[in-house]
Amino acid sequence: MSDADKAVTHELTVQRLAGEMFREAAWAALGTFVLGVVVSTVIWGTAGLFGSLIGGAIAIGSSLATLLLMRKTAALDPMFVMVAALGGFMGKLIVLLLAVILLRNQSWLEPKALGITLVATVLVTSFLEARASRRSRSQMVVPASEGA
Repeated sequence: MSDADKAVTHELTVQRLAGEMFREAAWAALGTFVLGVVVSTVIWGTAGLFGSLIGGAIAIGSSLATLLLMRKTAALDPMFVMVAALGGFMGKLIVLLLAVILLRNQSWLEPKALGITLVATVLVTSFLEARASRRSRSQMVVPASEGA
């Protein structure tokens, strides 16, 4: 059965949107990460390399966690999806805060490289995910009810 033959449900709509968001943001996020690593290594050396690797890994992990959360909660009632999204956002903020607090005084990494790579990767990824969401055709259809 093709996607066109399936009844359009809320779950299918969210699954499609998560896939579109991943495809839109994946290469740009990796490119931003690599650019951050290269620039940080040139400017700050090995400490910049370690800082940017950690910052980029946290940023990409954060983005992937958002898309995974969308996929895992797609079958739930839309209200619970929004609750999960808010919880996921709060969880990401806590992880970012803990990373910055735990790593800020480490001599083996450059905190500016960590911060700049993290922020740049999160901004690029968030922008492209939002653009994919806005452009998505999957949200143009009103999902069929469960009983229909």
